[in-house]
Amino acid sequence: MNFKKITWSQISTVLMVLFVAVYLYSARMKSWVIMGLMMIGFFKPDIPQIKPGEKNQPAPTMLVQNLSGKSIDLQQQKGKVVFVNFWATWCPPCLAELPSINSLYEKVKADTNIVFVMVDVDNDLANSTKFLKNKRYQLPVYGGDAAHVPNSLFGEGIPTTIVVDKKGDVVFRHLNRAKYDDEKFVQYITNLAAEQ
Repeated sequence: MNFKKITWSQISTVLMVLFVAVYLYSARMKSWVIMGLMMIGFFKPDIPQIKPGEKNQPAPTMLVQNLSGKSIDLQQQKGKVVFVNFWATWCPPCLAELPSINSLYEKVKADTNIVFVMVDVDNDLANSTKFLKNKRYQLPVYGGDAAHVPNSLFGEGIPTTIVVDKKGDVVFRHLNRAKYDDEKFVQYITNLAAEQ
């Protein structure tokens, strides 16, 4: 028998093929890779710069409900800053950004002028609440049928995050994953909450 000598190049090629195969078929692996990229500084949300005279869109009516039956209407939250995230438990980018959203929540939860609304677009509150509890996240989960959420808030995909200011205007909208516990974004949210 004539065996060829295995080289490091061949080993690394096999490992790379295995990594790509696992990445393509595993939602958990995708979310880990995305989280790693977020930790080293990728996927920071762009903080909007409002120009003088520029007007934001008012938040439309959006009614969501939590597992215990408590409802929140986005239009009735005037006087508070509302952080809304549309997500699902099967979505790798959603799962990747959850640790940073939970960290942001922990940093600002003492401020009663800031409200978090995590909208499970599958409207499977029992599953999403259990999922967050297993991860030890304290985020408030609400259900919302994606078909009944206005396109101005959510229409292109998940994760989608919006921020509504105290006047009831949508001042931030981001499609796809982001690292929300970044100091600039924390400052952005707290500054909005401090406005009169």
